[in-house]
Amino acid sequence: MAEEPTQFASPTNIQWNGHTGVAEYGGGDRGMVAMFYNRPVHNPAKSTQAGRPVFEDQVYVRIHPPGERLNIIDRPAKGDDSRRWPQQWQQFVQNKQQIPDGTPIGMLYPDYPSVAEMLKAFAVHTVEQCAQLSGPAIDTIGMGAQRYVNDAQKYLAMSSKGVKAGQFRHEMEEKDREIKVLNQKVEALMHQVDQLKENNAAQGNVATAIGQALMNAQQHPVYPPPPPQQTVGVDTQLGIINATHPTAQIPRRRAKPRLGG
Repeated sequence: MAEEPTQFASPTNIQWNGHTGVAEYGGGDRGMVAMFYNRPVHNPAKSTQAGRPVFEDQVYVRIHPPGERLNIIDRPAKGDDSRRWPQQWQQFVQNKQQIPDGTPIGMLYPDYPSVAEMLKAFAVHTVEQCAQLSGPAIDTIGMGAQRYVNDAQKYLAMSSKGVKAGQFRHEMEEKDREIKVLNQKVEALMHQVDQLKENNAAQGNVATAIGQALMNAQQHPVYPPPPPQQTVGVDTQLGIINATHPTAQIPRRRAKPRLGG
């Protein structure tokens, strides 16, 4: 049986109770798996009085790092154990499954529940526990364990920045669906364009004939007829004056031929 750790490199958390606090090292109590249970323990005094073996239930606590099966502490519960692991203690009192506080391990790979169930079999119930798995725990879990640890650490890092890994994955999947729908719409439009091209090709002869007729009409334009010419009116009085004027006889005399000479 392993000894309960007492010294670690550096504190990872402090639990405050008023003005005093308890420092946690190497992951501290929150990083450990603690499970309370009843164990039947032999009572020698009562057995002597009764003349037969008498057993009484006594509360024990099993403590070990997540994923490890050799480094386990199994001892009677102490008075302060219920304060060190209050959630597990309440679950024990209420006869519920004892799991630590944190993000359920199923949130790490929601599409692969078998991974979560496998990690639970190694007492890894939260993403926080998975992110803090020790070297021996990684060796115990075996293939894929280091990847689970890396992914859990990335998940927590993203969560600390206000970005949930599940939400991020959901947004990426939503974008993929939108791109797929857009591609389908583009394919449908291209199909319609191909059909229009085929219909236009079938009607190409008619369109060509119409175009040729238009071209011929432009090469031989028809001009509108000219406007009718206006007839100039005759002034009768002016003609009489010109005929009776003395000067009108001059050209007549010049035009009359001379006789004899």
